[in-house]
Amino acid sequence: MGNEMNIVLWGGVGVAVAFILLIVYLYLKESESNRRTRRYEKSIEELNKEAYRLQKRIKEQESELERFKVSIKAQIYQDTRLEMKNLLDTNLNAQVAPLRNDMESLKSQWQETKSVLENVGHLENKIFALEDRVKEFAYTPTSSTNIDEGRIISMFKDGWSVDSIAKELRIGKGEVEFTLKFANLS
Repeated sequence: MGNEMNIVLWGGVGVAVAFILLIVYLYLKESESNRRTRRYEKSIEELNKEAYRLQKRIKEQESELERFKVSIKAQIYQDTRLEMKNLLDTNLNAQVAPLRNDMESLKSQWQETKSVLENVGHLENKIFALEDRVKEFAYTPTSSTNIDEGRIISMFKDGWSVDSIAKELRIGKGEVEFTLKFANLS
């Protein structure tokens, strides 16, 4: 009798240790997922800040170009036609070309940033889809009747109602709702 008590006692301790290890494992996985999510959020925020800076710089370059155009026009109207032609041929092209190059460079940087932001959005959607799939695979049954939760989930995804699933599998409606709620599908 004493030997059986020791076996039961050690079995209970073993189950408790296994349960604690499972909780620690789940906690570590959740914290890793949270760290990854924070990194993605930080990257997206930095990209948004960079996009804002680029837009601001483009607007500054455009306003500088407009001011430059106005000053050149005033200078042209003050000079004679010959001087206007010379200024347009030499000064205007020489002074506008660097600004135009800067504008083109800023536009290409903006396009690159925009494509990076779109890629981040696609990656984020893929991450959410993968997390949903991992949740489906990581789902462990808690029911003592060993109902096939995978079948409940697939039937629900196929458009079956909770009542029809319960009736088809000959289980309670509450068990079906519990299973779907635990799998984040209700």
